[in-house]
Amino acid sequence: MKSILITLLFISTIAFAQVNQIDNLQDVYTLKNDIELSSSYNSKNVKGSPFLHSEYQNIKIKGVMMQGKYNANRDYIEVDNKGEIIFFVPSMEHRYDVLFTDINETYRAFEYENLKFGFFKILAKKDKAFLLTRQFVQFSPEKKPKNNFEILKPAKFERKKDVNYIKLSDKDIVIELPTRKSKFLKVFNSKSNDIKNFIKKEKLGIKKNEDLIKIFNYYNSL
Repeated sequence: MKSILITLLFISTIAFAQVNQIDNLQDVYTLKNDIELSSSYNSKNVKGSPFLHSEYQNIKIKGVMMQGKYNANRDYIEVDNKGEIIFFVPSMEHRYDVLFTDINETYRAFEYENLKFGFFKILAKKDKAFLLTRQFVQFSPEKKPKNNFEILKPAKFERKKDVNYIKLSDKDIVIELPTRKSKFLKVFNSKSNDIKNFIKKEKLGIKKNEDLIKIFNYYNSL
């Protein structure tokens, strides 16, 4: 028996439910179409893309294969479900893994401020602890020249530097990992000296993901 996917479509202040059939999946998703975009955002002249992936990728949510791509400017995953486009937005209720199967990358919604959730890529995990990275694409609107000496600057999307976070097993909200070692070590509280010695012994840095994964795994072994 096919399970039911319920999507909620919000248009202004009016909401209505739409029911779709998707094999082996019975959950509530948010289908969000109330995203306000400027005319330059959708212009053909805008440079770059808000998506991390230029084309739809094979993804898996709750064991169901679909296609999708991550909009790192608006923070949602655009999903093509058998020809219907839905927008999977991060929320407290629907913190499901979104696995991009071809590139083996997993995204999940995490709380970064009180009751505010966003998608993070999972770098490593151990039980309820996670090492994460936040990816962001910034949109800059078109800038018209103010005088004859300036030129028109077209609207553009620009990929910004990734920011790493950690979700500790005893905390609900993720913590941004500082790039200064003294502040970085304070994140680990009573284990900070152990982490400091481990970093020194293994000659690790705190800015490379591969080193952070080693530190994360060591912390969870203590």
